[in-house]
Amino acid sequence: MENSLKQPIIILANGAFPTHHIPLDILKNAGSVICTDGSANALNAYGITPFAVIGDFDSYKETKLPFSGKKILESNQDSTDLEKALNWLLNNGIEKITILGATGLREDMTLANHYILFDYYDQIDLDMVTDHFTITCHKGQKSCNTFPGQIISILPQHFNTKVSTTALRHPLNEMELHPSAKAVSNQALGASFSVDASRPVLIFRGHPEN
Repeated sequence: MENSLKQPIIILANGAFPTHHIPLDILKNAGSVICTDGSANALNAYGITPFAVIGDFDSYKETKLPFSGKKILESNQDSTDLEKALNWLLNNGIEKITILGATGLREDMTLANHYILFDYYDQIDLDMVTDHFTITCHKGQKSCNTFPGQIISILPQHFNTKVSTTALRHPLNEMELHPSAKAVSNQALGASFSVDASRPVLIFRGHPEN
């Protein structure tokens, strides 16, 4: 058990490094940053030392500066580096994680990282924060904080997912959703909205423009 982890805990995946102030502020205020392989290079260049680097080290580059963090070799090719980081944190009793850097660069990995939220949502409290959205996964009833005009998109994992919402410009009432663009680009009406889904859905909440 790793006892020196400090909250809040961030996983920095090896996608596009954040540029929006919301994910950057999350990164700057992290208690512990876990890097997936090559993302440690970008974090070091940004001036932050990761608590640990996890992966098969196929994209990590050694720096001239001494590295004081942990290097955790996980060479299993049946899981991605993001999954390896999540599993390591789960095994260390962590209950809440924010994922940054999970989108951009490779479209296949962007889509795969979204699917990872479906795989872990019932095991750990996960937020994926990009330069455009905060993305979470839920099943059943969930209330989310919003602001008027905030972009809200809902994407189901399975066909025939029944979804109802409140406080959205275009309300859903027991609507059967399929994996499609049917429920993207909705808008919040106030300070919160709720969704009730019969099966897991991804909820995208857009960042403020400023």
